[in-house]
Amino acid sequence: MALDRTELCARYRKLYLPAVADAIYRGGGTEQVLPSTLRPLFPETRVVGVAFTVQGTSIEQCGWDEGVERIGSYLRVFEELQPDDVLVSVNGDSHVGHFGELTGNSALVHGCTGVILDGNLRDIEGLREIGLPVFYRDLSPLNAIARWEMSASQVPVRIGDIDIHPGDIIFAEFDGILVIPKDDAEAVLLAAEAVERGEQLVRDDLRSGLSPADGLAKHGYI
Repeated sequence: MALDRTELCARYRKLYLPAVADAIYRGGGTEQVLPSTLRPLFPETRVVGVAFTVQGTSIEQCGWDEGVERIGSYLRVFEELQPDDVLVSVNGDSHVGHFGELTGNSALVHGCTGVILDGNLRDIEGLREIGLPVFYRDLSPLNAIARWEMSASQVPVRIGDIDIHPGDIIFAEFDGILVIPKDDAEAVLLAAEAVERGEQLVRDDLRSGLSPADGLAKHGYI
């Protein structure tokens, strides 16, 4: 029986990123790692969840009232977020702030576990206060209204050379950000749990004095 998203995410959160990446590699897959230019607001926090995607774009600056109307579809996205979602927001070369503390509050209320922002973050102080994990590309204090809008949601988006589809699993921590295709998520989880068990055997032996080379020969992990 397929795991539901709650159990799937809960079990992934017990793992660590290199074990998951190794499981993909050992299984003959390609590790889909996002650019390291995306940096964490909370370096010690692990973010695991289901990708909810947003594509944003710059617009020619318009009047405030028109800008408020045009940003409305993006603001309604926060009503669609579910527990265990990770908001993945991609914004091209737009120079404004694309995510901040006020929308962060709404994301938290709806159970969003974190944000992957290929764009500019603002309201750092407020986001640190509410504790919402964000990986972001850059900073900007500039308001997005009348200068930016969402062009689509829940569509495939691209960061670097990696395509991210709605429903993919996002696994992000200080080591990096890994995208696990939704169709492979359960198989990768089971393989990663096996990797972690094997690495624990190596770890115990190394702490008892076994050499790394002998640990690899004995258990197949290093």
